Amino acid sequence: MPKLRKNTTVIIGEGPTEFYYLNSLKDEFRELQNIKPDTPKNTSMRELERSIETAISMGYDRIFCLIDMDTKNKDRTSREEYARLKSKYHGKKVSNVKKGINYEIRFFETDRCTELFFLYYFRYTGQNFIDSKAIEDELSRSCGYEKTRRFFATHPLHQFFIKSGGDFRQAINNAVKSEESIARGDRNYTYSELGTMFRELGII
Repeated sequence: MPKLRKNTTVIIGEGPTEFYYLNSLKDEFRELQNIKPDTPKNTSMRELERSIETAISMGYDRIFCLIDMDTKNKDRTSREEYARLKSKYHGKKVSNVKKGINYEIRFFETDRCTELFFLYYFRYTGQNFIDSKAIEDELSRSCGYEKTRRFFATHPLHQFFIKSGGDFRQAINNAVKSEESIARGDRNYTYSELGTMFRELGII
């Protein structure tokens, strides 16, 4: 039986970028002290599913998954695998204290990749980027960002963006704006649901 961890959240990213970024936020915001950043061993849907099941067994009551849509939309098989996983877990709530089970699972997507949310620290865009590398290049031009473990280890990401002239709450607001644009049917690309996630974590 899992041991319930009340008011605790595990956030599962798909790679080191999200892991390093979330840890940099924990240094700054008390609202995030009860979150545990985590990352699967690889980016496969099977490995993400294993990470979700592990989090359930460990008793976390909120399990948030950060999803980069670039790899999900590259071909039919990837889209179908992701659709299956999302259908199985997203929005799932289970509560049975007698059995030691109490959790909610949410997926938070970014198209094309998490770097779009980083770019939102600096400006809003709905540009249709050709791939995730194009967003990384745009972010690099804005602040000198590099997508390498060495850069992540020597430049705490949130603090780096702030020192480079970025604004976290602006990033949240821009991300929410992108969601609203999708909801209106303006486009079906270039959006981030991380603004909603951070608001749900108590950062307004």
